Amino acid sequence: MNTNGLVRFIVVGMVLLLVISVGVYFLFKPSTTSPPNEADINAIYQVVGEFGARLKDVGLSDSKQNIITAVDFNLKRLITNRLYQEFVEDTSKVPGRTVSSPWPERIEIDSVQKVDGTSYTVNGKIIGMTSVEMTQGGNAGETPITLTLKKVNGTWFVDDVT
Repeated sequence: MNTNGLVRFIVVGMVLLLVISVGVYFLFKPSTTSPPNEADINAIYQVVGEFGARLKDVGLSDSKQNIITAVDFNLKRLITNRLYQEFVEDTSKVPGRTVSSPWPERIEIDSVQKVDGTSYTVNGKIIGMTSVEMTQGGNAGETPITLTLKKVNGTWFVDDVT
């Protein structure tokens, strides 16, 4: 074997060793995302539950000022300042009661996914009710909703609504 062949053999061997090493590193690398914190999940369920229960008290057919007042009274302590400003600027983004019946009764959570250490995405549905469903069971319809919750100074708030 001549010198060029030996050099080529060594280079190919080193490249192969490097590729295998990188592959093994990524295969066995520890996950950088930590599992969801049970206390955070419980707090998120509580915030989403209260947010969903208060939607019926936000009448969207009212005047802009009345919608903002309803947001102040019912939702403001559950949402970030950023989302509050978005609602004040454009009340069409505010979730709530569009007609007297059916009304939004609650949010049923389908999934909670950790985005990072300070935010989660919650997918669910707003459950509509009428007096008939309240007495006989069932629901009057479901509307999909996605919420982003953000932890600010140790407290969870709704930061986005889709």
